[in-house]
Amino acid sequence: MISASIENIIKEFNWDTIIKMYGSSHNSVIGFLSSEWIKKSSDHSVLDGAPSPFVGKGRKGQKNADILLCKGDKPFIVIEVETTVAKYLEKIDSIAAYLENTKDYNGIGFGLLVMLNNTNGADKYKHNWHDAKEYAVSKDIPIAFVSIEMSKADLGDTVLDKLKRRNEYYSWEISSIDYWVYGSDRKIIEGNLLKRKIEKS
Repeated sequence: MISASIENIIKEFNWDTIIKMYGSSHNSVIGFLSSEWIKKSSDHSVLDGAPSPFVGKGRKGQKNADILLCKGDKPFIVIEVETTVAKYLEKIDSIAAYLENTKDYNGIGFGLLVMLNNTNGADKYKHNWHDAKEYAVSKDIPIAFVSIEMSKADLGDTVLDKLKRRNEYYSWEISSIDYWVYGSDRKIIEGNLLKRKIEKS
């Protein structure tokens, strides 16, 4: 699929819906993408926990993408959601395996890697997608990145704020959502889907 077509699909999702999700958000983002996709057409469906692209090799070494968005009777978008920077390249490899298995996954248009990053947290969560972009280009597959950056916000004394203090992830709020696309036409497109100010003392 060409870059412009991938970009159009990415922009169709209502990304501002997730700004009120707190925590590690991995499962929440998967739920958001799934429900958004199904709402768009009665012809759409979702395979939660995509079947492995490696068929007939047993459980050893098998890896499954998070979800597979389907269109009609074919798979359409394979999705990985990742919170740890060190695993980005591994997730790109996972997406590539689905795209390369044209026998079992005929119909996939592109892969989507959703990155959840804490901008002022531990290094393993900090936004760093330069290497991932270069790696994706070297794989030469149609792929999109959506980078969800989170900043630490101040918590007050409300009942909800007190509950948020009980988990280190709850005090992080989404500050921006950016995207990067590399399509079958080998064109790179990037832009912003959301930007907001996080209140700090």
